[in-house]
Amino acid sequence: MTRIPAVLTALLFVFASSFLSPSAAETVDLTLLHINDFHGNLLPKPGKEGKPATGGMARIAKMVAEEREKNPGGTLLLSAGDMFQGTPISNLFRGKPVIETMNRMGFDAMTVGNHEFDWGMEAFQDLRKAAAFPFLSANIVDERGALLPGVKPYILLRKKGLKIAVIGITTPETHYATKPGNLKGYRVVAVEKSLPALIDKVRKEGAGPVVVLSHLGLDEDREMASKVAGIDLIVGGHSHTEVKTTVVVGTTLIVQAGYYGQQLGVLNISVDAASGRIVRYPEKRILRKVKAGPNDPVDDTVAGIIRKYDDQIREEFGRTVGETRVDLAKRPFESNLGNLVCDAMRKATGADAAIQNNGGIRTTIPKGKITLEQVFMLLPFDNNLMTMDLTGAQIAGILEQNAKTDGMLQVSGLKVVYDMKAPEGSRVKELAVGGKPADPSRIYRVTTNDFLAAGGDRFGIFREGKNAVIGDNVRDAFLAYLEKNSPVSPRTEGRIVVTP
Repeated sequence: MTRIPAVLTALLFVFASSFLSPSAAETVDLTLLHINDFHGNLLPKPGKEGKPATGGMARIAKMVAEEREKNPGGTLLLSAGDMFQGTPISNLFRGKPVIETMNRMGFDAMTVGNHEFDWGMEAFQDLRKAAAFPFLSANIVDERGALLPGVKPYILLRKKGLKIAVIGITTPETHYATKPGNLKGYRVVAVEKSLPALIDKVRKEGAGPVVVLSHLGLDEDREMASKVAGIDLIVGGHSHTEVKTTVVVGTTLIVQAGYYGQQLGVLNISVDAASGRIVRYPEKRILRKVKAGPNDPVDDTVAGIIRKYDDQIREEFGRTVGETRVDLAKRPFESNLGNLVCDAMRKATGADAAIQNNGGIRTTIPKGKITLEQVFMLLPFDNNLMTMDLTGAQIAGILEQNAKTDGMLQVSGLKVVYDMKAPEGSRVKELAVGGKPADPSRIYRVTTNDFLAAGGDRFGIFREGKNAVIGDNVRDAFLAYLEKNSPVSPRTEGRIVVTP
């Protein structure tokens, strides 16, 4: 029998060990796939002017599978939150279709976004229990410091023998960016108070790279990276930002993949096996556009899940409910779409004025026929009209707050002139109600939605309103207005004037 020399045996052992033990290799290659702010967009969005459709979970699922094939043992799939609220196919089934597709795709984790609570705590817990992956949030706690039931602060994932820590962080805006009261009994702790101890903990548990799965927004992610040491990568959401070039703050990388599933984040990194630090990463081409043309393959199983739910609603939601002669667009301060929504609200209640937040108007509508599905996507939140008594001074106070928020409110029955160079609190230079100068002491009837009425988006003055009466759903009021007034052709008409 031929004997292998001892030196050759040693060399073979070292050579084999480099394959069998990741810790013996210099680096470990990982692929991080991520989406954020999906808002229930399971179906592709039709392209404009003959261009192919984009987005849709069936196409995303196929792209995920293709990326996994390239790195089967080293791929993570993460969501940075706000996955469910926003479309008829998701809203009517309280997010269940989204959870089913995410389970099929094998998500590793999802951080909790502010809109996860839009249907209340019971619906949130139903979604969490249905998920085959963990919901993460390290900074939502009750008065005793306990986390949300069933929600984890972090997880440790093992890929190619390397431990990766994924810590979930939720925006402090959650208390006023969902219906106030949906998080009753809980508070959202600042990241600098919750993260450092957790990072130390996961390091002691053997974590290599530390990933913060953040629903804070890009600017806040930058701030977090500058304040909190030890974060290797932030996978972000909340600000709906397409980060096309990797953002670097100190030694922390930051990425984000836009919104509505129009992009899939694909970040290929190399990690030093000994230190757990990221040593190589791409600077560009970190987003993949989700093209959903007829020749773009999809995951058939995911497509079947979506079709199962879509078939239940398609006939009704394809119904034409109105028509517009102009493109309905949204923007800060006054927009023709904001004017239309607020006019519908005021018409429904007969109030002197109506006020709606831009955040409750979620999309645009092109010129032409309007379907019920488009209206649901425009006004996806199940908010009700709230009509109350406010003084002229209180209305002015609300509009002063609006001046500090880059024009978050749309109005009807009001005309306001802002001087943005004036000090905060004194920027409303003119205010008229019903075409007449507002009397600070006079009582006016004002319609808003129940989100703002409860102080949402930091408009706390609404809580001072008297004789409040709840009305129809905002969406129903809009539908009734379309039925009576179509075709509509709203325009901007100087309801909100901003002097430079």
